[in-house]
Amino acid sequence: MVIKPINKVNVSEQVFNQLKKAIIEGEWKPGDKIPSENELASSFGVSRMTVRQSLQKLIALGLIETKLGDGSYVRVLEAGDSLNALMPAMYLNKDSFLDVIEFREMIETESAGLAAIRSTGEQLTELKNIYTRMLSNKNNIKKFAMDDLAFHCKIGEMTGNELIIKTYALLDDILEAAMYDGITKMGTEYAEQYHQLLIDSIEAHDELKAREYMKKHLMNNREYYK
Repeated sequence: MVIKPINKVNVSEQVFNQLKKAIIEGEWKPGDKIPSENELASSFGVSRMTVRQSLQKLIALGLIETKLGDGSYVRVLEAGDSLNALMPAMYLNKDSFLDVIEFREMIETESAGLAAIRSTGEQLTELKNIYTRMLSNKNNIKKFAMDDLAFHCKIGEMTGNELIIKTYALLDDILEAAMYDGITKMGTEYAEQYHQLLIDSIEAHDELKAREYMKKHLMNNREYYK
């Protein structure tokens, strides 16, 4: 593993990201024993506490396990493991937003259709309020992206499907990052038209139109990453 020098800002996060990258990219393979806290602290030029915090995050994600008196090992992931264990791989590929868009096309197009069928009046009001907030934050890309995520998560909630709702919650950081990147590239205006069309089609309980507008919205995003 090639260890890069650590800046003094967000030290623990930088150590965590490098260790995570080594695991996801296969430098440390399942079953491999990773260097001790002392060795990692010396290599990174940081404290043992910083290394320990980073290792705890890897344990929480299910990527490593600690054997008492022996050290830490890269876990062998099994089919039954939580999706949380796969999250780092997606974080590492944050620059490859086409993967995120493909995922969104599969999930969100159908979610929009279900939302048109199953949504309640109260949920629709909440969706409209989120959209109004989005428009008020047009000059703040970060806040606009957060509202954009809230808008799409609300549509997921409107499906009434617990698995879809939990998937949005699990992937919120990745989705927000993708939305922020898209807004940075395309501006806020591109999103406004389709968000209003989505609201209108869901309010009209028009399943086909809701799916169509969501698909077109996401296809527009795709064009910027070809």
